[in-house]
Amino acid sequence: MARRNKRRTSSATGTAREKQTDTWDSLFQSMGRIEVVLLVGAVLLLLVLIYTIQTILSPFLVLGAILFLLAPMRRYALARNLMWLSSILFSLWFIHTVSSILVPFILSLVIAYLLNPVAVKLESWKIPRWVSSLVLILLVVGVIILVLFFVLPIAVAQFESMLEALSGVFIDFDQWVWSSRMATILERYGVSAEELRMTVSRELAPRFEDILRNLLQSILTVMSSLSKFVTQVLYVIMVPFLTFYVLTDFPKITHRFLMLFPGGKRDRVGEYLNRADEIIGRYLRGALFVAFLQGIMVTLLFSLFNIKYALLLGIIAAMLDLVPYFGLILTMILAGIVAAFSDPPTAPKIISAMFSVGILHLLEVTLLSPRIVGSRVGLHPLLIILSLLVFAYFLGFVGLLIAIPVTALIILGVREWEASRRGVPLRHYHSAESDM
Repeated sequence: MARRNKRRTSSATGTAREKQTDTWDSLFQSMGRIEVVLLVGAVLLLLVLIYTIQTILSPFLVLGAILFLLAPMRRYALARNLMWLSSILFSLWFIHTVSSILVPFILSLVIAYLLNPVAVKLESWKIPRWVSSLVLILLVVGVIILVLFFVLPIAVAQFESMLEALSGVFIDFDQWVWSSRMATILERYGVSAEELRMTVSRELAPRFEDILRNLLQSILTVMSSLSKFVTQVLYVIMVPFLTFYVLTDFPKITHRFLMLFPGGKRDRVGEYLNRADEIIGRYLRGALFVAFLQGIMVTLLFSLFNIKYALLLGIIAAMLDLVPYFGLILTMILAGIVAAFSDPPTAPKIISAMFSVGILHLLEVTLLSPRIVGSRVGLHPLLIILSLLVFAYFLGFVGLLIAIPVTALIILGVREWEASRRGVPLRHYHSAESDM
């Protein structure tokens, strides 16, 4: 039976190809020589016309011309593929062109997506959705105003003070290394202390200082860019209103999005979106909440141990907590370096800072994450590290923040494709794969 079906399929495919070839042959055969000459001449004149008006050409005109030419032949697979490819490329160009305009809408959609479970919970308590949406938006705006006008100025001041202290540390280190006793020991072994000092001061010290400065400034740049972004008047006015409308009509928006797909694929797309929401939504909301708690605990503990720049370190620890593995290492290193700037005795403060970060991370892994984040995204540690390195290479610090959820979506898409090939529901396929 299988061989017969294969033969029938191959024969049907061959018949379709023969019909398509015959159609093209009959088309050209039905045209006389004069018509062919006129057609070729028209194509050449069209190319000349395109070359002449190339200064006013735009992707809109090109896409319209492609669709106009291929629409009569859309019954052929090649024509349909070209039309789809042209539409996709045009969409990418259009999104890139208007990306600055779409930023408020994208930000509003992300905020509404994060707040949607809370709105659904309040709606189950018989609270109208528009009322819960309004209350949530006011709370978010209040938190942003609090951060911009009270927290961020203190963090910036601490950052500038840290850079000044860093320069002082290098000066003290230079004076200590090149003391008279050190110079005597170097000259005893035939090393010119003055030449070595000039080499270190011109080569090694500036590079090491630049590494630390760039590391801290890259973190501050993210916060500064966010503050400039939010403080722009247009965005400050637009984003809360857009978020309110998106959050209020979020169920309708998701329903209308599903209606864009054919009826036969709608259920499977809905199942895929539900599964993606379970993985990504819970991870994002839980990870952000845990990072917020980590930042508060680091600030409080460092203030208790009288370590300088406690608020700045708390903000950095909260941001780096979103980066698995590497975030912990960077936070401990920064905590140890910054604790060295504190008032003496510095050794107990360095130990306290690094020990506090380690204990807080242990509490996060054992208590907070399993209850708040759950099983996260179910990715293997090797895959997590690989995705972090790849996304950081292409997108920098932003890539580190989005590496895990984007990788989880890619893996989910692969599983959905495998499940569709086997004709198994996505949820059943995922559970069967987890049991292996």
